[in-house]
Amino acid sequence: MKELSLHILDLIQNSIEANAKNIFLEIKENDNEIMIRIKDDGKGIPKEILEDIKSPFTTTRKTRRIGLGISLFNEVITNCGGELQIMSEPGKGTEIIALLPSFHWDLPPWGDIVGTIYSIIATSPHIDFHIKIFLRGKNFEFSTKDIKKEINGLPINHPEVLSFIHNYLKENLGGVDS
Repeated sequence: MKELSLHILDLIQNSIEANAKNIFLEIKENDNEIMIRIKDDGKGIPKEILEDIKSPFTTTRKTRRIGLGISLFNEVITNCGGELQIMSEPGKGTEIIALLPSFHWDLPPWGDIVGTIYSIIATSPHIDFHIKIFLRGKNFEFSTKDIKKEINGLPINHPEVLSFIHNYLKENLGGVDS
């Protein structure tokens, strides 16, 4: 994957597959470091899997024996001189924290952050997402739980609601993609 947004999408997909009901995404960038944090309340990762989770030959999937998402993300982070921390407890959820230098020649571009956030909301209406982004001068906080309270029973994946969400994301996060 050539963009950080695609790695984020893959990690959030793991949380969705772990039956998370709440997913928290936080991205913070300062002059020296980028922090990407994803926390969920899904089923968690068993200790024996967690020990080798960064290996491409470790997966909980039944359909194939390799899981490349975390191992590829770990490779990107390692190539940039960063660090990937994964904490998990079965039955309680998982937290992933990636720390990367803000400026490194191997750091991939962000990609389409707006499209990534929009797609996870549109395709997973049953999950509550809480998003905090402090990136390139933008300070943005968004909660689907708050949106759901305001739309009076209308599904969050209703076309009018999705149109509002997409425009809201573009308005508030425009210019952080690349």
